[in-house]
Amino acid sequence: MKKIRLFLVDDHRMMIDMWAALLNADPNFEVVGYGLDAESAFESIKETLPQVVLMDITLPGMSGIELTKALKEKFPTTKVLGVSMHTNILLIKQMLINGASGYVSKTSSFEEMSMAILAVHNGQRFICKDVKDYITNQVISEEDGDPAFKINQLTKRELEIVNMIKDGYSSKEIAEKLFISKRTVEVHRYNIFRKLDVNNITSLIKITNKNIYS
Repeated sequence: MKKIRLFLVDDHRMMIDMWAALLNADPNFEVVGYGLDAESAFESIKETLPQVVLMDITLPGMSGIELTKALKEKFPTTKVLGVSMHTNILLIKQMLINGASGYVSKTSSFEEMSMAILAVHNGQRFICKDVKDYITNQVISEEDGDPAFKINQLTKRELEIVNMIKDGYSSKEIAEKLFISKRTVEVHRYNIFRKLDVNNITSLIKITNKNIYS
């Protein structure tokens, strides 16, 4: 059996090195390249032509979700396996919509990651147990009205702004610190209040203090 040619995309070099060491030690796999950002990854993939790309979601510039779409448009036969710490259902769904064949949490075992790679290489879908369990728990939490479900709908940027609001920053101050416009901050605030189903800062602080750790 020929080794499956793999390409790794993650913005942490230590993670790349760890994956490469584990995967190259397995007789089924060969790591042919890696990328620390979307642009360099795309160029390297054009040269190395891997069969499966292990893709993180959070990357500098273009996200892993966007890169997945670009790769599938250029190389439709190349399989993409999402590998990330994110368990946000919406992000995982978008990753799959954009062409990923599966998704594995970075907390998954190497055995499960190996199974995922083999599955997507053979044209199958694969979602790791951690994510399946998480989705099940979130459905139960949603039905119970658990605030944790609402908070999980917030994006990374929205969580950042929530913590700044809790620290007493005004919209103008938040805009200056994050190098975005005040209007953008106001849009984020609106979405935060809508997702958390609150209408004032006191309620926002109350619901997030028990469920968000800065």
